[in-house]
Amino acid sequence: MRSGAEQIRAGGALVLGALLLVAAGVALWRALALEGIDLADMSPADAQRFAASWGAWSAVVAVLLMVLHSFVPLPAEIIAIANGMLFGTWLGIALTWAGAMLGAVLSCALARALGRPFVRLLVSERRWRQVEALSLTPTTLLVVRLVPLISFNLVNYAAGLLGVRWWPFLWTTALGILPLTVAMVVAGEGMLHVPLWLWFAIAAAVILLWLALQRWRRAPTSAGE
Repeated sequence: MRSGAEQIRAGGALVLGALLLVAAGVALWRALALEGIDLADMSPADAQRFAASWGAWSAVVAVLLMVLHSFVPLPAEIIAIANGMLFGTWLGIALTWAGAMLGAVLSCALARALGRPFVRLLVSERRWRQVEALSLTPTTLLVVRLVPLISFNLVNYAAGLLGVRWWPFLWTTALGILPLTVAMVVAGEGMLHVPLWLWFAIAAAVILLWLALQRWRRAPTSAGE
């Protein structure tokens, strides 16, 4: 069983992620209103006009949010969906993928440079044991990226601590995150053609699935944990 401190830390991380997500949603809603765009009737042209009105900053923010996801428990799927809505399919995929890659490289590099004390600040005792038990061959790295049963961030930290060579880490990450990135961005672009209530239904489903996956990852693997 997890200790009380670990439970508090896990709960606090989820609350922080939820608050950041809500804050981002409110900021987006207010920014749309300032541009005279009604969220309920937003068209692809409206979304592209809104993104264009921010110039290069809109792309910078999209990338930075994905980088932030590597350190804070934000649902990357929601960010990818928003990128699809605002930037369209191809640019949305490029920005989401680039941000995820930058976040992965940065977190791996920090784990490699700062070592175990840095990682211990970010992961629980049980997840720390999971890091120590990982054997990250290129095949394993690709599988855990394609089928994200292990946290994206945890793999980054483990790769840094275990001294995984940069080339296997980079190509497996670049290839492994692509299918889900494409799927979420395409879904986001398609959401502009559906009613507002379906937006919220899809967003709620994604958040619930993400929370369930987080809970599953944190579940004890044996009765003794």
